Amino acid sequence: MTIPDEGKAMPSMKTIRERSGSEGRRGPVLEESTLRGGGFYRYLVLGLLRDGTPRHGYALMKDYQQRSGTPIGSGRFYNKLQRLAAEGLVTTAANPPGADPRRTPYRITSTGAASFDVWLRDSANPDSQRGDDLCAHALLLTAAEPAVVSATLDRWRNDIAMRGARIEEAHARALTTRRASPPSAFYPLPVVLARRLKHATADIEFIDEFRRAYEQWMRRRAEARVSRNTPAGRGSGSRPIRA
Repeated sequence: MTIPDEGKAMPSMKTIRERSGSEGRRGPVLEESTLRGGGFYRYLVLGLLRDGTPRHGYALMKDYQQRSGTPIGSGRFYNKLQRLAAEGLVTTAANPPGADPRRTPYRITSTGAASFDVWLRDSANPDSQRGDDLCAHALLLTAAEPAVVSATLDRWRNDIAMRGARIEEAHARALTTRRASPPSAFYPLPVVLARRLKHATADIEFIDEFRRAYEQWMRRRAEARVSRNTPAGRGSGSRPIRA
């Protein structure tokens, strides 16, 4: 597959799943972590309101899904809006005529806008604090039996390949949407999904490389055991006999 706007050829996730030979097995999906911790989430809500347009929790949820391609419940937005209102970072706004009265729109305050701008300017590189769960788990694999290691790597690979296939499909839909969008609209979702697809492909390549390194290590261990158990190997440490 060639990611538009990037120009680098990548294997499609369908091809990767076919190579894995485990397309039908399912286990716990290794989904990308999203919105972990309340700190980032508060600034996500402020960022979505930063343009000054009042919106309620459901509208914010739809806006976030459209921008990111990631589903999330509207209840989390309502809870965060109430907390931000208590801090004076957002405030309630009038409902437009005919709107659902059960949904209270909120708009960002000047304090909230300033807080968001300072956080965005001073925040660290997003990847500098991101936990690498895949590598952390992989480092513990050698504590398990070889059959468990092999089955675990198979499941991880299949799960990531299926996740990548979903991203690939969403990326194609996002490109179609962007082509239909007016020239004045900025629609970055295809670029965001292309990055996620690259991460999924890199994770699969890591699993394949890890498997090869593990199997080579197992072969060396087996050869060393055979060498120690042969007559020549057992006698290799004895002192030479002098005439």
